Amino acid sequence: MRRLLLIPLLALSLGVYASSTLRVGQQVLSVGDTAAHALDLLGTPVYKEPVENAFGAFRGERWQFLREDGHVITVTIIAGKVSSIEDKLDERRG
Repeated sequence: MRRLLLIPLLALSLGVYASSTLRVGQQVLSVGDTAAHALDLLGTPVYKEPVENAFGAFRGERWQFLREDGHVITVTIIAGKVSSIEDKLDERRG
């Protein structure tokens, strides 16, 4: 039974890659870098959404960037710093 569940989970995980760093050309964006550095490397986000705590209070923002290679980069900004980076291949574009 475990093997039957493992295969679909592995297939789903192949499309998303979360990391503490992202290479952008010859530079690197890392967790802990400033929001300004993320904007310098990735440009203007195509989509922003608020990140709230369990009580609905604002904590930060989640920014999405579309790359020419078909990747969607999601950067979460908390207190002006990069708190997570997710790199996903957009199957519709790539």
